[in-house]
Formats: sequence, structure tokens, C-alpha cells
Amino acid sequence: MNKSYLKQMLTYFSKIYHLGEKINTLKDKRVKSSVKISTITFVVLFGFMLQMKSFNRLEHWLKKGKFKKLLPRKTKIPRIDTVRQCLNDFDLEGLKYIHTEIMKTSIKNKVFRNGTIDGLKVAAIDGVELFESTKKCCNKCLTRIDKTGTIHYFHRSVVCTTVGSDPHIILGQEMLEPKQDGSDKDEGEITGGKRLIKKLYKQYHHFADIITADALYCKSTWIKEVLSIGMNAVIRVKDERLNIVKDALALFKCMEANKEWTVKEKSNDYRKIRAWDEDNFEMPDEDIKVRFIKFVEEIHTGDKVEIKEEWIITTDKFTPAETLWKIMHKRWDIENNTFHQLKTEWHLDHCFLHNPTGIETVLMFIIIAFNLMQLYFFRCIRNFREKHMLQIDIIEDIRDEGFTIENGWSNPLFVKT
Repeated sequence: MNKSYLKQMLTYFSKIYHLGEKINTLKDKRVKSSVKISTITFVVLFGFMLQMKSFNRLEHWLKKGKFKKLLPRKTKIPRIDTVRQCLNDFDLEGLKYIHTEIMKTSIKNKVFRNGTIDGLKVAAIDGVELFESTKKCCNKCLTRIDKTGTIHYFHRSVVCTTVGSDPHIILGQEMLEPKQDGSDKDEGEITGGKRLIKKLYKQYHHFADIITADALYCKSTWIKEVLSIGMNAVIRVKDERLNIVKDALALFKCMEANKEWTVKEKSNDYRKIRAWDEDNFEMPDEDIKVRFIKFVEEIHTGDKVEIKEEWIITTDKFTPAETLWKIMHKRWDIENNTFHQLKTEWHLDHCFLHNPTGIETVLMFIIIAFNLMQLYFFRCIRNFREKHMLQIDIIEDIRDEGFTIENGWSNPLFVKT
């Protein structure tokens, strides 16, 4: 191997994000143990960076000495049972602090200084189901009953991530709570979403210019929450029964499109887009006025032509319709570049542990590992996207190098300065 991605990566995490120092700030809740909390933290975090499928895989790596050369000499290697027990009662607040500090460093280093879409920093918010079971449950499980009367237990989180350009970074997550006393329903996604953006604003202040969401968030209460933190909302609209949709479409019938433009795609394929754009539509129940835009796309693929109509509402009064059209489409990055990748490559949908603290701890480890790797790929490896490099290839090289790295090399995460 000509290039040592492993050394480069660990040095980058140490110098830029001071990851080793942050790991050492975690508090050990165990009374007595010969295995350090920093050792367990590194092993689990590095395991998730390598996209481990399960703790059985981690156990195999530990037995094969995968991490031996990456840990200080005479470090006691943990058994997998010790790892599981530790994660079930982990310093979760300390782990969240590490995530927050990594995000603050990214903001300080101007990772998104040029915005993510046409100079604007755009974040998307959406819910994701982690895993479900008909047998195992805990006191934090959400529930649903299928047509056969079988109860399904699952966990769900609301996630906020940057969209539009690389790197796609998860800004934060909020676990949804199960039904409480006096309630017959589990906590809704919008309730968790409101809590999440409040926390993100408290931690990072103006973390985005625009927050985009799907049709579920087309509610006055959500828009009011976004406006209260000084940001704008862009929301897909699908329900034709809404009065705002009826009013807008009736108005647009009597109008010519405000704008038309063409977007070139692969080969000779292209899209012709027309936009009807009007302001001051009233949302129900609240004194909020929004801008309503109808897009009609004429999609030319070879000899085929497809017509598609889409609607959005936004509190943004000044951003051009062309940019808002891009934001509407780039909202799918949270599905394609985050949730899909996390589930297929990072095994987010695998139940590593079924314990209230353990589940959120594992989720935070995955988020931190994912973010650090995205920052490494797109901020440390020059022209990563332009060279058409694959993330999975780099991770495989790093995994192999853990065995072949020379003796005597010191992992910068464990070098005290």
C-alpha cells in the first residue's frame, strides 16, 4: 500500500478535532475495571468507522488483534461482554459533548463557508426508524399494532443533517419518547423535531439559513418554531385538501408562469421547469404568511417526456425560485446520502444493544464515526469526489492496514501533548 490512509486519518482526527483528548474526558461509571474507558471508546468508535456489522464482528477483530498495534503498549484489550456492559451504562452526556465539539470545530474551520446550495447553508430534518422487533422491548420502545394484532416494538429518531453538497454532516438527533401516563400515543415526529432544532440553536446558534422538510411538517406550529430561531423553512406540500393549496392553484390557473429555465442532465437529457410564484398566502390557525410556489417539470429522457408537478411553501421571501427548486430536490440527500448510507453501509438498522441508554449510545457512536469519516474524505483527501474515489474502498484499505502497520508506530490519539 503506497499511501497510509490509517495514519493520515488518525493524525487528522488528533490535530484538527483533538479526538484523543476528548475521549479522555469521558467518565467511567464502572466501580472497578482493568480496562480503561478510553480503550473501550476507541475500540467501539474505530469499529464503527470500519463499518462493523455487529458486535460479533467486533469480538472477532478483538480476538485477532485488530486493534493491538493501534493501542498503547501493555493496554488490556476488552472482552466483548465488557464492551456491552459499558455501553449499557455509558457516559452518554460526555459522548454528546464530543459530538458537539466536533461540530463546533467544523463550523469554526468554515467547512460550510460557501454554503451547501447556491451560497445558502441548508439543513434537512426527517425521522428514521432504527430497528424493530416483535419480541424484544424496553421501557423506551415505541409501539404499533399490525393487522393481525401483533405488537411491534421499535425506536425512532429525528435527525437533522446538511444537504446539497459534500460533506453531508449530521448536526444532531433526538430520540422520540414512548407514550406517557395519560397519553394514548407515542411522541410525534414534529414534537421531536421542535425539540431538536431548539437544542441545535442553543449549541451552534445560526446552524442553517434554511431548514427543509417533507410534507409532514406542513404545519403552522412547525413554521412558527423555525421562524423563532431566525431561520427560514422550505416545505413540500402534497395535500390537495388544504385551503392554502386550493387558493394557490386557483390563482395560478389565471396566470402565466413567473419563470422558466432549463436544467441539463446526462447526455442529451434535460428538464424544462416553469414556476408559479406568489407571496402572502395565510397558514391556518396562526398569523403566518408564506410564499407558495408551483413547479411544473417537463423531463426529457431520450425520446420520452414526463410531466411532473410539485409544490412548496416557504417563509423565505427573497431566494430565487431556481434555488428553491434545487433545495426541494436536494432535500432527498437526507434519505440518499444519510439514511440509506447509514443503513446499508454503517448498519444503523442493526440492533447492537436493546437497552435505553445502550441504544442511544450506539446511535451517537455511529453518528460521530460517520461525521468524522465524511470530514476525512472531503476535507483531508484532496479532490476525493473529483477522483471518483469510493468511501468503501478507503475504509477497506484502513481495515487491512490495521494488521500490517509497523511495530513501534504510536497512535496520535494516545500520545499525550
